[in-house]
Amino acid sequence: MEQKKFMNISRIKEDTELTVANTGGFHVGDHIVIQEKVDGSNSAIAYDKETNKLVAFSRRQTLDYNNTLNGFWNWVQTLAVEPFSKYPNYVFFMEWLTKHTIKYIPEAYGKSYFYDVYNKKNECYLPQSEVKRLADELNLRYVQTFYDGEFISWEHCMSFMHKSDIAVNIPEGIVVKNQTELNNPNSRTPFVLKIVNSQFSEIKKDNHRQKVENPQKLAAKAKASEIVEQIVTKNRVQKELYKMIDEGILPQKIEPQDMRIVAQNLPKRIFEDCVKEEKELVVEAGEFFGKMCGSATMNWAKKIIFGE
Repeated sequence: MEQKKFMNISRIKEDTELTVANTGGFHVGDHIVIQEKVDGSNSAIAYDKETNKLVAFSRRQTLDYNNTLNGFWNWVQTLAVEPFSKYPNYVFFMEWLTKHTIKYIPEAYGKSYFYDVYNKKNECYLPQSEVKRLADELNLRYVQTFYDGEFISWEHCMSFMHKSDIAVNIPEGIVVKNQTELNNPNSRTPFVLKIVNSQFSEIKKDNHRQKVENPQKLAAKAKASEIVEQIVTKNRVQKELYKMIDEGILPQKIEPQDMRIVAQNLPKRIFEDCVKEEKELVVEAGEFFGKMCGSATMNWAKKIIFGE
């Protein structure tokens, strides 16, 4: 069964000299939904009418009894198939909560948090009102929703960033979904954006960054090194390592002999993630970014894995 790719949710970008705002798809009065960003493993379910079974997916793989995504596949086997058979064209997206970066209450783990549905036939995402209805019908745990109403301002959205019923301390952040612009084929800006709390941001904050990075005063290598330090962070590298574990590329417990696999895969993945999320900064760093990114990635990987 062909797998539907997961949506890449962009981090909100402010309009500065170095970045172009990606918030142009949100306007005052638009209908938005604000939900908790759960730090789990990307997972999905789809009904296969050929086999009359539920198929479980991780971000990049079809799961089975040998590759369960920390028990997600096992949980799917406990679900009744018949209710899902009414929706053969739907893909149900959720987060399977296992231990990643954010610490949650014990009873929150080993559960799925349902947040989106994609209609393969119509090639569109369903509105959140329909997602919530399906959650109730199929007895799925709907991700915590803080607000459902008109877009007021980004400051208003950010007022929900520290709310959570399951995070022990500070949650990862929020996801803001524009229902007015949902599936708009003419929009060049995202209709879904994430805002991550600074403690878990994948880009290092530096209030003096523009002054330090002034290209008229610094050599190209120094500028590139500063950018790499800001965006190739421990959180970014750690998150990608978790993804590699979820995808079965790395074992749950990484041993020294696995560093070859890490070296073969991780630098390229971090580079691609930086290009996707921080393209303007990567371009600004220029020809030195690739090599410096790879070196910084492996340095963080060794510290994370071996506690150096």
